[in-house]
Amino acid sequence: MESYLSVLPYVPPTLTALWALICLRIYTMISVDNPGQRRLVAIGGAVGAALIYVLASNIIALLQVPAEAPGPAGPGEQERVKVQLKG
Repeated sequence: MESYLSVLPYVPPTLTALWALICLRIYTMISVDNPGQRRLVAIGGAVGAALIYVLASNIIALLQVPAEAPGPAGPGEQERVKVQLKG
């Protein structure tokens, strides 16, 4: 289980770089005579890369297990509870 945890920090930058390379390839396939279409692909690629990075970072934060999860109190530990009557 610990093996994939060491790879998780590299996932958002890798996905973002792959997305940028795909958008760059599409950008270079569009003719220079279509500046508006090239501009839209560039803007869409940048916005998409930002969204991919943010979403991947949030998902990875959810996947990582906390170091010490609070559990129920054991039989040796008692919690103090204060009870007040209203009246």
